[in-house]
Amino acid sequence: MESFPCTGCGCCCKRVDKVINTLELLNDYERELLKFPYTHTNGVCDMLTEDNKCSIYDDRPLICNIEKFAETFNFEKQEFYLLSINACNKFMDEDNIDQKFRIANDTEK
Repeated sequence: MESFPCTGCGCCCKRVDKVINTLELLNDYERELLKFPYTHTNGVCDMLTEDNKCSIYDDRPLICNIEKFAETFNFEKQEFYLLSINACNKFMDEDNIDQKFRIANDTEK
């Protein structure tokens, strides 16, 4: 995969509170790099539009940019993509999102 195959379901943007909670597992420097600069209501990012688009996509925070996140923390991209795909699909299952949004990965063949 050249880039992360996001399908635009919006599930991760509706779970900002859960993403922020994972920051507790990081050290202070890493937490500061991933600091979420926008407000969220009930876990939903205030930058998410009604049609599940990010209104600040080109200037989104590091925590919202899988490619830059992997580079910043020196994760192997393909491995990080697969972990992220599994998390995305789990979120979609929890929200009963249409199957057309599911992201296929190498282990689902």
